[in-house]
Amino acid sequence: MACRSQIPEAGEKVKKLSGSDKVEMLFLDLSKIDSIYQFVDTLVERGIHPDITVLNAGVALPKARKTESGQEQMFFLNYFSNFILVNLLQSQKVIQRQGDPDSRQRIIFISSDSHSESSAFDFDQFGRYEDYGVSKGISYYCYYKSVLNTLAVEFSRRLNNPEEKVPVHVICPGPVHSNIIKEAPWLLRKVLGTIFSVVFRSPAVAAKPVVYMSISDDYADATGKYLHMFNPKDMDEKVYVPEEGQKLWQHSEELWKKLDAKAVTAC
Repeated sequence: MACRSQIPEAGEKVKKLSGSDKVEMLFLDLSKIDSIYQFVDTLVERGIHPDITVLNAGVALPKARKTESGQEQMFFLNYFSNFILVNLLQSQKVIQRQGDPDSRQRIIFISSDSHSESSAFDFDQFGRYEDYGVSKGISYYCYYKSVLNTLAVEFSRRLNNPEEKVPVHVICPGPVHSNIIKEAPWLLRKVLGTIFSVVFRSPAVAAKPVVYMSISDDYADATGKYLHMFNPKDMDEKVYVPEEGQKLWQHSEELWKKLDAKAVTAC
């Protein structure tokens, strides 16, 4: 478990609930590029090659906030850190393309069906810091899920060919009663918390389709699939446009190299 908080409490809870002591936590702060490097370096040093990588990090903020590298935090956490992390996992051979048809290795991006409500991509604004409030924050959450899904599809294109593969999939586990609104204004947090507790699914229930997509043979040979809870469907059509995926990759690569002299994309 790669987390920036609740170490070791969250891991101990998982041990208790699962009945397994084969649970370990490593520190990872996805708002900091150095932390991403340190995490990947730890995996390399210890020879850890995960069969299944679930990219679950995400925030919904009531107002803009800068990361230490100067980007807006929701952009960095919900999208850009995934670009850096998966590229490092590939370049450092923590995750490798394989020709073995029985390989279980795969990458799962946790997203949201709200991505279909987002606007078209604004590459002129890409990576630039911009102040916003609660209402804009909600729309940005949907927007960055759309950007993330486009990245997942582009990774799927780049990491898979007739000889080698790393299946890359996207899943929306449904509306989840998590702690994602913890930084909302007090009154809004109370109102949404009440709604969430009645309408939304518990994390335990929401995790079930994620586990299914992670281990099912249905997703071992295919790539670029989308699951909404347990229902296979297509994502919004704009995330499949190859030209948009290529532009997103180019802008992401340029921004990473601007922020990090060591940046090298793996595919």
